Amino acid sequence: MNSKPEGAGARACWFVGASYGGTDDQTPRFLQEGTWENGYRDKYLDTVKSIQVGDRIAIKSSYTRKHALPFDNRGQTVSVMAIKAIGKVKENLGDGRTLKVDWKPFDPAREWYFYTSRITIWRVLPGDWTTDALIGFAFEEKAQDINRFRNAPYWRERFGDSAVDKRRFNWTHFYEAVADKLLTFRNRRDELLSGIHAIAEKVDCMSILNDQYQENIPGGPLKDICPFTAMGIFNRGITDANRKTIASELAGLLGVSEPVPDSFEGIPVLNNQRTWFFGYSYKRQPDDIDTLWEVFAQAIAFAESDDAEARSAFAAAYDKATESWGVGWNLTMGLYWIRPWYFPTLDGQSQRYISKKLNIQIGMNGPKGRCNAGDYLTVLDTLEARFQEDAYPVHSFPELSLAAWLFKDSGTSANPYATDPDAQDDEPDDGEISPDEIAADLKGLLPKFDDLMIPFLKHLRDRQEHLASEVYQNLKSEMGLEKYDVITLESTGQPLFDNRAAWAKSYLKKAELVDFPKRGYVQISEKGLKLLNLPQSELYKYKRFTDFFSVAPPVSDKLPPIVPYSMDDIL
Repeated sequence: MNSKPEGAGARACWFVGASYGGTDDQTPRFLQEGTWENGYRDKYLDTVKSIQVGDRIAIKSSYTRKHALPFDNRGQTVSVMAIKAIGKVKENLGDGRTLKVDWKPFDPAREWYFYTSRITIWRVLPGDWTTDALIGFAFEEKAQDINRFRNAPYWRERFGDSAVDKRRFNWTHFYEAVADKLLTFRNRRDELLSGIHAIAEKVDCMSILNDQYQENIPGGPLKDICPFTAMGIFNRGITDANRKTIASELAGLLGVSEPVPDSFEGIPVLNNQRTWFFGYSYKRQPDDIDTLWEVFAQAIAFAESDDAEARSAFAAAYDKATESWGVGWNLTMGLYWIRPWYFPTLDGQSQRYISKKLNIQIGMNGPKGRCNAGDYLTVLDTLEARFQEDAYPVHSFPELSLAAWLFKDSGTSANPYATDPDAQDDEPDDGEISPDEIAADLKGLLPKFDDLMIPFLKHLRDRQEHLASEVYQNLKSEMGLEKYDVITLESTGQPLFDNRAAWAKSYLKKAELVDFPKRGYVQISEKGLKLLNLPQSELYKYKRFTDFFSVAPPVSDKLPPIVPYSMDDIL
């Protein structure tokens, strides 16, 4: 966590773990032998070599706790670090593993709260009030000023003295409780899914639970579910009233006693175009849903433990999950739902805020051009360190998500719905979006999707691969319609123009006039080029989306016929 530069005369102090594999505590042996050993043969070797004779060192054990604390934690989980022994380094053997130490044990161990680290070998420098306080507590046996830490920016939303009615993010209690109860259903999924199907029979806006067992053949009820999709049933583009109703029903099924939130401010939601974290039955692999349960369980374990083994287990589970169909940025949203104080969401709004406002680069070295575990944890670690700076714009992951929710830059407008950017790569399937959600007088300001199909094609005339979202933006700019981005779909917050352009793209694809060469990109086909080469007088005939199916240009009469689609078919 400590990223401060070493000042003149400053000398590092070291807080080190003593458990091998997370459970095999080596502290008694270290104290008896007057040594400390790095338990890894391939990690932290250079760090250990950098430790100097005379440096102060402490054996720590990091964990979390909700009960038996010397202050009111309001039911929130608190990071705790036990100081088991302190000492001075007498000799560094230079092998990256072994130190000789003159130890002084503490029995019982002395507990320190809030400012802890998940790093096995934590280098702490003096010069900041947090590090000075920790060094004084550990090596000079000074008392911790708990009230100062409780009310510091990073912790005050959870533990500070603010009035009850001014506390934000009360929804986090409910979301964490739902996650905890869901974990108990990991091996009782039939019971969980049966209950969710029962909820769907009570609630009108739950038509998202039908699976497809074979491609293009109507299927039947969903037979398995992952925990993120289960939480997603009330975290998608529907009204707050419906979200509360479904959340209440799910809480009753799971046995959650925390009250349903009054507000869902700043909580990212799934786009209605894609609410599952896995594919249809015919698309998904046999272990895809099990893989999602595993990363769910490992994320909770990692959030509740500062152990390096828990971090490694989470990273492995995260990377495996990202290889599954249906998993992308939505995984980070799901992690934020289940432990909002410990994991960042990288929905579209948050990505823009992190990169443009906070100037933090998000690595995208994983599958599908998304984060791998290393990228995600780097963002997490960087943000956690910066949150502790008093002048930083935000001081927690919930505060960051809320700030992103309200963020406006030169290219976007503040959006009340932070949604999953993965859905932008898919064909529109807004089965739960009614045209009545947008006032008729506003809808009339924008061209219908039929009117966008020829202009969309013209933007692809150069035969290059184009990012679909950039085509939408270029069309808007060309038509002078950027100011109408304030007209959005109520349920998802997506600009109405973008939604109609997505429909245009979808129908162009169905008419074989464009191809999708890779995720999120569109490219004109040979058939599309031939269409554009028709005389302008012929192009004028293409006024309705059905014209692209029913009026075939002469150049394409050898292509197989395309069955027309109607809006009713799709919706």
